[in-house]
Amino acid sequence: MQNLNNQHTVFNEQQVDFQDYIELPNNNPLVIVDYRYKVVYRNSAFKSNFTLKDWEDISLLDSSPDFSQIIKGFSESKYKNISIDINLSNLNDPFVKSYSLKIERIQIRSNQYFVLIIESLEQRKKLENKIYSLHNALEQSNLPIIVLDSAGRVNFATKSFEEILSKEIEAIYHQPLVNYLDIVLSHDLKESFRLAIENFQRWKRVILINRKLENEYWEFVLNPAGIGDESHPSFILVANNLTEHINQTKAVERSEKKQKLIINNISDLLLIVERCGTPVLFENANDNFCRIFEIERNKVFSLKIEDFLPKRLVDEIGNSTRLLSQSHLPYNGFMYRHTDGRKYACKITSITEIERNSTIFVITMKDVTEEEMYREQLKRAYHKELQLNKMKLDFLANMSHEIRTPFNAVVGYSEIIRESYESGDIESLRDLMESMKEVLGRALNLFTNIIEVSQIEAGEIELEKVDLNCNAIVRNVYERSASEAEKKKLEYLLDLTQEDCLIEVDWVKFEKIIQSIVDNSIKYTNSGTVYLKTELIGNDVEIIVADTGVGIESIHINRLLEPFTQEIEGYTRPFEGAGLGLTIANKLTKLMGGEFLISSQKDKGSKVTIKFPLSKS
Repeated sequence: MQNLNNQHTVFNEQQVDFQDYIELPNNNPLVIVDYRYKVVYRNSAFKSNFTLKDWEDISLLDSSPDFSQIIKGFSESKYKNISIDINLSNLNDPFVKSYSLKIERIQIRSNQYFVLIIESLEQRKKLENKIYSLHNALEQSNLPIIVLDSAGRVNFATKSFEEILSKEIEAIYHQPLVNYLDIVLSHDLKESFRLAIENFQRWKRVILINRKLENEYWEFVLNPAGIGDESHPSFILVANNLTEHINQTKAVERSEKKQKLIINNISDLLLIVERCGTPVLFENANDNFCRIFEIERNKVFSLKIEDFLPKRLVDEIGNSTRLLSQSHLPYNGFMYRHTDGRKYACKITSITEIERNSTIFVITMKDVTEEEMYREQLKRAYHKELQLNKMKLDFLANMSHEIRTPFNAVVGYSEIIRESYESGDIESLRDLMESMKEVLGRALNLFTNIIEVSQIEAGEIELEKVDLNCNAIVRNVYERSASEAEKKKLEYLLDLTQEDCLIEVDWVKFEKIIQSIVDNSIKYTNSGTVYLKTELIGNDVEIIVADTGVGIESIHINRLLEPFTQEIEGYTRPFEGAGLGLTIANKLTKLMGGEFLISSQKDKGSKVTIKFPLSKS
């Protein structure tokens, strides 16, 4: 009796501990009995279903087979737990129903107790029906699913997953799934799958599977799950067929690649913009456009073009897009000159986006810089051709006049010489011979100048440079031309520097330069002054020939440096000559490293300045 009381005390303490816990709803009835089959604990579900109270004998429950017999047989056995079906009535239902009884042996402070769990077979049937319905739903959905235990062994598989593995559930049930994944996983993927099972981790991969001679893309997702508690983990492996989605994605990518390839292989600049109301937004552009305007597509996507494109181009695009939107023209065009000077012919077309309530504009920009330059070159060549034709005609006219004049004079002089000879007028013969000599010298000088211009143009002139004092040459030319100036009653002046101005030039060529300039000044000055001067400025020597002659318009100065050219051409020109003097002087000056400058005003005179550096020696 004392021992029984001790047992009551011991379990009452333990019972208090049980009652401190909160039970979850929908538990199965549970009762604990001691070795004498007395009730020492009941849970709420047991209390609400059965009349048995604490410390009453379990055999008082009307059951078949009898509870006491069941427990007695179990206590005398060596089993730790058993499960049997019994018939039993409860408070809520007087009818006898079938239950499943689970008995578990426990030991508390050297005392043996029995835990009885009573589960309604109807509830189990409902659960089984629920599981069966879930199984049918999974099968009907054709969703490939496999349930694995904590070791990765197969507990359940839908028919669709069996088709993927080409294995039926009977062949793989309770077998490690990793052993049957060779058909879908590579060695490395199998290893990562195995590690995910070991570490109870989530695992996800997209796998290419060849089925029915076609490639299919499947996404395998392994999710850890707990059944009951974490001490019994499990896994759910789900497969999703992504073939159509991936094929569509690849088709879109191929289309985008083709579009990008086409856009980037267009040699012209290509810009695509979208207009939603007022702002014009960047949509796309080819590589050539991005390179010219130094932009990155990804950084400017959907930005206003005014934020990164030149204002002039933005204004042109804005005007053209508004015009197209208002007039419904098929296209519009404009010209744009970039900051680097290149010129582009731009054409803009539009596509209406009804869903987005916007308009897409495609702008092509063709570089026409070379075409413009070519047209300009053709235009210049055409004008030059006209000028050359005119020069050719003028040259022929000038040469015809210049050559015929002396020879006509020779013919005339020969007739007069014959008459003077027959009459014995020796004095007239002497004067006629001097005149003929002068005429022949003029013709000889013309031929010499023509040959010299040809040699200069062909690069056949040879220079023999020496150091000489230019003052001496200028003085010689001055003295040689004094008689000609005196004939025209001109004021002929000479102003030379006191210093010796040594320059390195070809003596003969330099003297010819000065002579040509002086002769030209005297020729075109009818009254007034011809002035020769030398001046030392820094390390340069300047030789100046100025006159108060007829002068020329400033627009004709450069043309006069071309061969066979005068300000007034043709037979009506007021001055004779082939127009070679200034040409030869200019070309020889530059050939010897000097500068040749002309300034002139009509009816006020001209000034020619040639400049040479002082000789280093």
